Amino acid sequence: VTLKTGSEWALKNGFTREKIKEGDSSKTKDARRSDFDEAVNIEGAKSLGGSIFRVDLDTTHPIGFGFSSRSQPVYKNGTTLMQPSYNPYATVAQYTKNPLIGGYVHPTTLSKIKNAASILVSKEGNGRVILFADNPNFRGTWYGTNKLFLNALFYCHNLEVPSERSEEAE
Repeated sequence: VTLKTGSEWALKNGFTREKIKEGDSSKTKDARRSDFDEAVNIEGAKSLGGSIFRVDLDTTHPIGFGFSSRSQPVYKNGTTLMQPSYNPYATVAQYTKNPLIGGYVHPTTLSKIKNAASILVSKEGNGRVILFADNPNFRGTWYGTNKLFLNALFYCHNLEVPSERSEEAE
């Protein structure tokens, strides 16, 4: 079970076939110059100090056990972003198209969060890798998502990750 930058580390080091969500690569970097003393104002606005976002939670998944509504608020205070899984059954929670519920987020950061995966479960070898884009236990202040983390711990040994059946198998 990985959280935030631990999930990034696991993805970058090949613990799973899941992928980091990259920014829009069709846009090239703006080559304009800015004064050094403006860096804090310009770049600081792009950081995510902590806001509340909406995810679509698969309540039929063991990690979603005990939740009655698919729409769940999560606290996000970092920019770890993951692509939804290549496996249609492995994205447990995904940020919605309009995810911001409350707080400040820079428009470029918000565009990257939209439709990104929040929780992934990947079958790797005989085990499972459970990746959280955020810390569901952040400072013990956001109790609504503690259950997701506990479900990941308690049900991880029994998690079966179904895969999409290919047409050739039919």
